[in-house]
Amino acid sequence: MKAVHPQAQWFDEARFGVFIHWGPYALREIEASWPLMPHSRQHLDVETYESLADEFHPTSYNPREWAQHAKEAGAKYVVLTAKHHDGFCLFDTATTDYCATKRGPQQDLIAPYVEAVREAGLKVGLYFTTIDWHDPDFATIPISKGIQSPKPNTYDPARWWQFHKRFMEQLRELLTHYGRIDLIWFDVPGFGADRWRSSEVKQMMLNLQPHLVINDRLPDVGDYETPEQFVPTHPPDGWWETCMTMNHQWAYHSDASTYKSEVTLLDTLLEVASKGGNLLLNVGPGPDGTWPEEAIERLQRIGAWLAHSGDSIYGTQRVVEHYPPCFYGPMTRKGNTIYLHLREIPRFPVEVRELGGQVKSVKLLKTGEELAYKVEEIFGHLSGTEGRYSVNRIWIDVPAEFCDEWNTVIAVEFDQEPIWPVRK
Repeated sequence: MKAVHPQAQWFDEARFGVFIHWGPYALREIEASWPLMPHSRQHLDVETYESLADEFHPTSYNPREWAQHAKEAGAKYVVLTAKHHDGFCLFDTATTDYCATKRGPQQDLIAPYVEAVREAGLKVGLYFTTIDWHDPDFATIPISKGIQSPKPNTYDPARWWQFHKRFMEQLRELLTHYGRIDLIWFDVPGFGADRWRSSEVKQMMLNLQPHLVINDRLPDVGDYETPEQFVPTHPPDGWWETCMTMNHQWAYHSDASTYKSEVTLLDTLLEVASKGGNLLLNVGPGPDGTWPEEAIERLQRIGAWLAHSGDSIYGTQRVVEHYPPCFYGPMTRKGNTIYLHLREIPRFPVEVRELGGQVKSVKLLKTGEELAYKVEEIFGHLSGTEGRYSVNRIWIDVPAEFCDEWNTVIAVEFDQEPIWPVRK
């Protein structure tokens, strides 16, 4: 299911966003919330974990710098953890004292974030988990052996609905106190749509902000699917987004050796875009509010590439329906143009085949330089068909000195949208 509001259609063109996991857990360089689980290798008891909220003083928190980092990276939207499973709210709320305005920070951390991201011209997203291990009523409800509350007890329907009222109220606070919000990123449904009253929740949200995009982790009502930490071999048919860490965990960790390389991250972005999805790439700020240099450097390198070749990513469509492949590498398309992504320096002329339409131009996207090419029409027969079958092959010369350090993009423009033969 896709969002139908015209102002929500930006999501299917964005292709790249920045995820931010941040909270008191950054003080210990542990993962968000999960150390509360007894099976976690980073396990902390509830009292120790929750006491971190009083030690959390992000004196260098500068959301304008955050927004600038995201913008320079070429991201189109940002998503920040307003509340993770531990129940600690980065926003001001009337529903609990376990929040940033009443514990260590003594300030609303969401308000300046929203303002800064909006000022930077980026879409504003908020992560809001469905579960809450601090809530006194939710804490009595086991979900499953792997993710149940650290304070489990017997399920009590009356107490569940008391929790659900607070869940709804926190959503209302987020959608009424901060102006326009573009996206709500739910997490861990745990139960079915009936338990969450998903349709009712979504309708309440859309009544407040009709343009909202909502992910699929509010059961049965999401606008897009969210594979996590991998790129699906066969992508979903509708809107989708892969969320992925830049290193080995979502939250802050100082070990620089665990970061993925820039080229690995770029390859992931290429694969996601070529399959018609978005990449939501995570940053875990430190406890003082600053971003790790390793993350900034990688985002800057990705942003520098997108600055000259972003047309081959933003607003593009997938090119995976045809078989066999007409080009042995990632491809994206936009209107009458096919973008060929060369991750290596080609040893031979680049071949593209089985595309209908006349070639208008072949250019290096980074510089606009025209590339030499030739078109051949090859005739043959297909079994079970009458008459001859023709295939166009394009051969493109790409001198090594023209190639980009990471990924060279060739823009092939046709006189009409490229058409592949129908195969049955």
